Amino acid sequence: MAAGLNLFTELLQLYWPHSSDYGLLNLAELLLFLLAVPVYVGFALNRQQSKLLFIPLLFLLWRLLDFWPLEALLAGGSYRLYAASGQLLLGFLVLKAVRRREVAVASEEPLFSWGHFWFYGLLSVPLLPLILLLLSYATASNLIEGYSAGFVRLKPNGLYMIEKVYVQAEKEIRLAGMIHLGREGYYAALADSFNAGQSLLLAEGVSDTQGLLRGQFSYGNLADLLGLASQEEFRFPGRLIDVESLDLPLTTEADIPDILRADIDLQEFDPRSVEVLNALGRYLLNSSSPVQGYLDFSNWAAQNITPQTNQILMDDLIKKRNQAVLSYLPKGLHKYRTLLIPWGALHMPGIEAAVVERGFVLQESRERLSIDFARLPYEGLWENISGAAGGLVGPGR
Repeated sequence: MAAGLNLFTELLQLYWPHSSDYGLLNLAELLLFLLAVPVYVGFALNRQQSKLLFIPLLFLLWRLLDFWPLEALLAGGSYRLYAASGQLLLGFLVLKAVRRREVAVASEEPLFSWGHFWFYGLLSVPLLPLILLLLSYATASNLIEGYSAGFVRLKPNGLYMIEKVYVQAEKEIRLAGMIHLGREGYYAALADSFNAGQSLLLAEGVSDTQGLLRGQFSYGNLADLLGLASQEEFRFPGRLIDVESLDLPLTTEADIPDILRADIDLQEFDPRSVEVLNALGRYLLNSSSPVQGYLDFSNWAAQNITPQTNQILMDDLIKKRNQAVLSYLPKGLHKYRTLLIPWGALHMPGIEAAVVERGFVLQESRERLSIDFARLPYEGLWENISGAAGGLVGPGR
């Protein structure tokens, strides 16, 4: 059932890219997992049950990893279609083999055996934690992709940021989900992809003309701890322009993109939002131990942040800033052929909805590896975590 629905969904995605929805497929696979439980229990209770039925169960576990690393091995984006075809073919072959075995085997031995039962019980000791781990990974992956409207993708090897290209007639809008910390190669690849003239980049970055932030608000400490680069150190190549320049004609000799600061100033934030940002910088971002800083900020937040404060903060950080960048679309599209909006991934659901509302259609998606799990400095992370834990149980705690 899941294989057939998976194949149908991928074929629909292949010919009608904007019409398919994986919600029904995910529901079907959840039901299949529930049905797989009695099948697995049946292996322990029925010694004559064909072990070939293990193969579809293993394929189902592989589906939790989105068939990784099949995507990297196959050229193009149709790896799910190949996997679905293989899953369906495998299901037929296993079913046919099981039926042949049932006809060939006519054993008078009892179906149940205590030795057989305990064997599968012991087999479950390492298997069940693995299944729970895969289910946790799949759940986290779906939540991340759902909350970010598909602009962030979690895979076993790392975290990927997605860029979506929308087109309408001769106009193009590139929405690139961003992250504050990432590989230098990730930022460099994005910059290299946007270096042509007669294009406009709507830059993210809240200004602070009134000096409302106390101290340095930087992700440098976290970047050093994780062995990553910080987005604040990254610069797109281009020519910085002001708002008035949008009303001027575009020069044909332009050979690099124009860059417009399309964000708001901190004075437009609610004072409670500014207070949270100052606490974030004081406790977390400027702490000598980011892990201890996180604990300190969590304690402060528990005492000072209310549900109302959370709502105000989200309105300031997301809603107001989205309205600011979207206000530049009319003039930007009138003057330029291509607009690039490289903003934080949490901004993208609202920005994407506004772009679609203007009649733009998704043409393609591109993904870039932002955090490579294999290259994270786990030894340093463990020392930082264990040091913070030791401080919690030390004197005076």
